[in-house]
Amino acid sequence: MKKIILFLSLTVLFASCAAKKEIKEDQSLLNGTWELANASFSKNLSKDFTEGLPTLTFDSSENLSIYGYDGCNRINSKATLQKEQKITIAKEMASTMMACKNVKSEDYKEALTNATKYELKNDKVLILKSETTELKFHKVSLNGNWYLDKIYVGKIKAADLYPYKKPFITIDINKPTFTGNSACNAINGQLLIFQNTMKFNHVTSTKMFCDGVNEKVFTDALEKVTHYKLEGTRLILLEKDKKIMELVQQYE
Repeated sequence: MKKIILFLSLTVLFASCAAKKEIKEDQSLLNGTWELANASFSKNLSKDFTEGLPTLTFDSSENLSIYGYDGCNRINSKATLQKEQKITIAKEMASTMMACKNVKSEDYKEALTNATKYELKNDKVLILKSETTELKFHKVSLNGNWYLDKIYVGKIKAADLYPYKKPFITIDINKPTFTGNSACNAINGQLLIFQNTMKFNHVTSTKMFCDGVNEKVFTDALEKVTHYKLEGTRLILLEKDKKIMELVQQYE
């Protein structure tokens, strides 16, 4: 009887160990769309990718699919995440067949498929590394802090309107409100988003006085917004089809 109990105990122990070995890395860790922000093979991404910056989407709903844009063509492949932040990206990559001049799409794909390690920072910055190359991506998402980069009101540039502190808004798509700062006062209000429409209603602010800060230019522009476009990591706010302002996220 003791032998039978011992045998059953060992069987359960071996089964438990086998189950532990089968536990895999969560394949959904990198889910979402990422835009290339830096590459070790490029000193100037804008010049090396004149047809648009590469993007990469991870989708774990069916194994771990990856697809996106290499700066010239649409690409599609598979990936696997492993323990100790290791990654394998299949070298067999489906691609459209557009021809683009002076675009480093092949360098990008080589760096992508050679990557063996990944690093994820605050779910906003993704780094893919090999022994010789490194790719840094920023996550494409409407959520986050958006800082004024360009404003199309009059002929004055945003940098001249706000030389010391940039206005920003904070968006959480799960909340019907927004917060931010006008470069002087804290602001908040109602935020309505549906498909490509966006409305900032009932904008209120604190009442600090800041000499020479054109905060009303920013808040008045917000109240005119009717639509938006998310172009990579750049948020375009529009009044119908007319650009009002462009905002960018600060990742690090």
